[in-house]
Amino acid sequence: MSSAQQVLDQAYSLARLEALEAEPGAYAERVAAELGPATTLPELEARDAMLVGALGQIDAMLVRAMKIRLEHALAAEPSIAAPTRNVFAHTIVSYAGRLSLLEDRARDVAARGRAADPGAIAAAVVAAARSVLALRDAMRTGVLALIRDLAQAAVPDADRRARDRNLDEPVRRRWSAARRDLEAVAADPAHVLAAAMPARLSALPDQLDEPDPEREVTFADMLELD
Repeated sequence: MSSAQQVLDQAYSLARLEALEAEPGAYAERVAAELGPATTLPELEARDAMLVGALGQIDAMLVRAMKIRLEHALAAEPSIAAPTRNVFAHTIVSYAGRLSLLEDRARDVAARGRAADPGAIAAAVVAAARSVLALRDAMRTGVLALIRDLAQAAVPDADRRARDRNLDEPVRRRWSAARRDLEAVAADPAHVLAAAMPARLSALPDQLDEPDPEREVTFADMLELD
């Protein structure tokens, strides 16, 4: 089975890129398979960092994807030279939600490059960007869903540890912060991008969760002890 990074690295041609577009969820599946257990605070923080890194690797791959798309879209068009195509590729993420700005810039470059139809060239650049950004959205959706599900699953254990009378108070306070952070991530998985998990925990108000009340010993319990 390919690793998560290999799934991205294999998108080195138009055919490979289209194969990834046909199955964008494969990346999140491989990320999930590579994650280890996370039952301690250091393990939760390490897993959080790995998941943030997985999102970042998507954007890194997008640069190559945009270069491939532009190479094919502008194969017979010299008005937008390689240096400008390279700039468009490296800044592709910044155009998410702003494709009209990319279109204006591409049209201007094409016009200065004496293109016969600058508008058509700009439209080709935007079509390439739209395809690449759609792939980004699809792949991020899978990873963000994984982040959400893992956070939801970790909340009960963090809550139990935050209320555990047998743990030292500083440890319980840390678990209380972890529980609140996990709840925030479960509600909005993109919250992991705000800062590294240790920094997010440190920024939360100090809080000590009250332990569950101890159950009173009943007469039946005393009989069982006998």
